[in-house]
Amino acid sequence: MNIRNLKEPVMKNFRVRQMWVAVLTTILIVAGSIGLAEAKALFVANNGLDIATCGAIASPCRTISKAIENADPGDKIIVGPGRYGDLDGDGTFNPILGEEKAEVGTGCFCMIKLDKPLDIESRDGAAATVLDGGKELSAVVGIFASNVVFGRKKKGFTLTHGNLGMYINFGTSGVRVEGNLVSANSTLGFRIHGNGHVLSSNLVIADGLTGFELNDSGLVLNGNQAIANMLGFVLNGSGHQLSGNIASANSDKGFAIGGNGGHHFSSNVASANGTGFDVAFGNSNVFTGNIVHGNRSHGFLIESGAGHMLTGNSILGNGGFGIDLSSGAGATITKNNIYGNGEGLRDDSGAETNATNNFWGAATGPGDNPADGLLIGPTSNTIFTPFATKEFKIKTVTPLAEPGLIILTDPEQSEIPQAPSLTPIQFLKALQTKEGWLFRTTGNVSALRLEVMDLSGKKIYDSGLVKGQTLSWTRVNAKDQSVAKGVYLYRLTARDRDGNEIHSELRKLIIENFFE
Repeated sequence: MNIRNLKEPVMKNFRVRQMWVAVLTTILIVAGSIGLAEAKALFVANNGLDIATCGAIASPCRTISKAIENADPGDKIIVGPGRYGDLDGDGTFNPILGEEKAEVGTGCFCMIKLDKPLDIESRDGAAATVLDGGKELSAVVGIFASNVVFGRKKKGFTLTHGNLGMYINFGTSGVRVEGNLVSANSTLGFRIHGNGHVLSSNLVIADGLTGFELNDSGLVLNGNQAIANMLGFVLNGSGHQLSGNIASANSDKGFAIGGNGGHHFSSNVASANGTGFDVAFGNSNVFTGNIVHGNRSHGFLIESGAGHMLTGNSILGNGGFGIDLSSGAGATITKNNIYGNGEGLRDDSGAETNATNNFWGAATGPGDNPADGLLIGPTSNTIFTPFATKEFKIKTVTPLAEPGLIILTDPEQSEIPQAPSLTPIQFLKALQTKEGWLFRTTGNVSALRLEVMDLSGKKIYDSGLVKGQTLSWTRVNAKDQSVAKGVYLYRLTARDRDGNEIHSELRKLIIENFFE
């Protein structure tokens, strides 16, 4: 046997394999380096121009739509202060005039279409960055891609004058929406489809119908507020998680709950609505640690479904029943504070209800004033003993920092290089003093105005324009009466030496018995 003739083809094949391994390794390294390329930042500004190469900090785009067109998946878009959308207010969109490239009556039926996984934020916050839908669109912003980030804490947008503020499309997942102010849209603030989205610290105020409409499954809402709409939060689908949200001064329902159920509500506030929580459909919803105070009708209206759990809630001062359990509905009700309502509980379920270990307003249990009473239907069996003899400690939540109700700290430097500010004026954090509150600004300020409102938006104090860069308030209303402790909103207006006026966003002011 000729050993040499056997070795030659083996060695040749080995060398060929080595060559292909080297080639494939090179291809993988190059492909990996391309995939690991850092995302870039594109800039948009009111003094930008929409050209093919716009987006650099020195040559920003004029419209958000053009920046989206120029961006690659994973890029960040930073939008400067000012107004974007229907600039001349004629209800149409002309990109030649610097208006957004909207899809009116076709396509996305929206003004700004996000069809790539991008991170988009404002430079100066929601109050300074307005997206104006011109009242001709389905949505001011439409999200049609997964893994989009829209806004961040102190870097959100004002979405206004659309049919709805934001629409998130079917089939999307992993979208994050934070720090936005949504107001004066004709129907909805947010209509959300898809799965696994997170919305935090957004404020919807005075929209025509609904603040937040949730569909599909597994949506997470933290620290959002729905104020002075018809409906605060509407839940369809299943398995949504809501914590630390506020529904206040909505004319109908704070939280309207439907779908298949399995929703979890913890540490939310429903106050001054028609009804606090209304469970119309679905089973096995869980309510823990919620504050349900001062609604004109019922605190909880459980219309249908079984397996609902109400534990550790504070249900006080509602005009109707603290809890109204309708025919055929089933719930376990334990360790709640239930008093000061029209009546504590109406049980018309027609079944046995576990309502033990609740505090009804007196150590002697449910009954006449000062306790809340029970109304038990003829076929219902309400088990309320043993009952709690003292009130449970249930903490009233404070919402997460949100765009319209945020206490700002001194201005922070951005991690991303910024173009020079269009105005040198800055609104600083309010300071509490022995006399009241001190409001401060820096920059080219000749006069300052303070407006204070309650959570329903009713103005209780207006200083008018006062000369200087600071202004003090001694905690009195327009009638020079002391303001009660509680949570209020305020807004500052600064006038510069050229007569221009700049407004702060709405901010939160917590008044306690600090001076007494």
